[in-house]
Amino acid sequence: MKYVLWFLMIGIFFVLDAAEIPKKAIDAYHAGEYLKAKKILKNAAHKGNIKAQVNLGFMYEYGKGIKQEFDKALYWYKKAAKKGDHKAQYNIGYMYEHGRGVKQDYNKALIWYKKAAKKKDINAYYNIATIYYKGDGVEQDYKKALLWYEKAAKSGDAQAQFNLGYMYEQGQGVIQDYAKALEWYRQAAEKNYVAAYYNTGTIYYQGKDGLQDYSKAAYWYQKAAQKGDPKAQYNLGLMFLKGQGVKANKIMAFQYWMESAKRSNEDAQHALDKLCKESPWACK
Repeated sequence: MKYVLWFLMIGIFFVLDAAEIPKKAIDAYHAGEYLKAKKILKNAAHKGNIKAQVNLGFMYEYGKGIKQEFDKALYWYKKAAKKGDHKAQYNIGYMYEHGRGVKQDYNKALIWYKKAAKKKDINAYYNIATIYYKGDGVEQDYKKALLWYEKAAKSGDAQAQFNLGYMYEQGQGVIQDYAKALEWYRQAAEKNYVAAYYNTGTIYYQGKDGLQDYSKAAYWYQKAAQKGDPKAQYNLGLMFLKGQGVKANKIMAFQYWMESAKRSNEDAQHALDKLCKESPWACK
């Protein structure tokens, strides 16, 4: 599940009106003067400043420089949530989902997440989808999960794009469609979501539904391998051994398998043993 740290929005808000966080609170927070920040926020929160209420709730929830008090966090989040603040609604949902200061209740979490979702909160889309996907406290429902992941994915969320790709690849809640899976994996990969590098490479490598392209598979495996993915490193070793999408090169195969084996990939270790027995010159 995603949790977003909303506190003070990294100093974006400097306007001293009722709609914004007082600049003095921002300055005090970033200076580590948490009690001072709390005092300023509390004063503004009592006057109805919604963002101050949300951020005061955050300070209480996480004990940031002050005593952690979930009941006070929930109190201030609800104050802001009643005025329609989607960040507060989202945070209340998170507290119910994870039982932070309240009895864990996935249905209540969904209620609050859906309130935030009505305000187009991307992280709420994602968490709603994941609750339905896992069936946490509710009946598992892949179709509902797919619907909410798609909302998050279309809003640019890379994790949702990856998960949507996986659901299309596996045929969960939808007819199996490798082309659609590839489309969503590619979108996540282009946002540098590392797990998507490997899955994109694998669809191109396996070539289901006529999508085989060894050159593209090698490209995406290399991106995953550079990030330390042992499965991508192993597969690249195979491709260099066989000359699939790359020029055959046993030395490169050895190097990729060595990296993969260092990360405890047993297939890579077996491949190394065989390669070094058959072509010892490649292993020097």
